[in-house]
Amino acid sequence: MPHASNKEPTPPRRIWKTNHCTINAFASANELAAAVAEQWIQFIRYENPPLSIALSGGRITRPLFSQITRQTLRAQLDCSKLRFFWADERCVPPNHQASNFRLAQKHLLHPLSIDKQQQFPFIGRVPPKAMAKKGLEMLLAAFHNPNQTSKDKTTTTPILDLAILGMGEDGHIASLFPENMETDLRRTEACFNVTAGKPPPHRITLSYDVLAAAKEAWILVSGQGKTKTLLQAIQNQNHTPIHLLLSRRHSTQIFTDLPLPELKTNTPTQTQEK
Repeated sequence: MPHASNKEPTPPRRIWKTNHCTINAFASANELAAAVAEQWIQFIRYENPPLSIALSGGRITRPLFSQITRQTLRAQLDCSKLRFFWADERCVPPNHQASNFRLAQKHLLHPLSIDKQQQFPFIGRVPPKAMAKKGLEMLLAAFHNPNQTSKDKTTTTPILDLAILGMGEDGHIASLFPENMETDLRRTEACFNVTAGKPPPHRITLSYDVLAAAKEAWILVSGQGKTKTLLQAIQNQNHTPIHLLLSRRHSTQIFTDLPLPELKTNTPTQTQEK
C-alpha cells in the first residue's frame, strides 16, 4: 500500500478563484513543480483507475516530471493502470532534443518503469499529415467505443481524465497558436497537424474540443514574458488559445510562479501568505 507522506504540502502564496478557474501562485518554479507533483499524487491515489493523462512540453516540464517521479517513488504509488498521451508533439524523431516524448521518457516514464503498452505518443517519423492520421487512428483505437457507428468515428472526442498543459508568451496551449485559431476551431478531428510560428514549425496537437472535454485540466505558467497574457486571459481581456480554453471549461487549475498583482475576480479572493 502507498505510504502517506509526512511532508507538509507546498502551499501557494495566493489563491484566486473565478467562475472558470482557480489560480495558484507560488514563489518559484521549484515550489510550483513540487505542489503540482503533490496534487498529482492525490489525483492518482483517489481517482478510479485506469486513468488517461495527457502530457505536454515547456520549460517547467523537466522540473515537474522530476518532482512527480521523486514523489511517486517515495509514495510507492501504483502506476500500472495509467495511460499516457500527449497534448502535442513536434514532428521530429522520438530521440530528437525537441521531442516532447523524449522529455517525458527521460524524466518520467523510464524512471517510473512505465510499460510501453501504457504509452500513446505521436511519433514523428513520417510527414506531418501522415503523422496526424496515424495519431488520430491511435486515439480512436485507445478510446474505442464499441457502440459507435463507423460514420461517427472521425469525430470522436476522447475524454481524458487529466490534461497537463503549459502556456506560451503568446497564449498558446499545446500547439494551438493564436495565428491558427480560426482554422483550428473548425477542425472536428481529435488531433491534427499545424504549422507554428516558432521552431520546429511542424507539429501535431490535440484539438480544442478534446482539451475542453478533459475531466481535469492543469495549466502550468512559468517563465518571463507571460504575465500580461495570463492576466488578460483570466480577466476576459484578450482572445488567445488559453482564454478560449478557459471559457469553454467549467473548471481549470492554473499553477504559476509569475509575480501577479492582486486580481479582480468575480468571486471572493483567498490569500495565503507564506
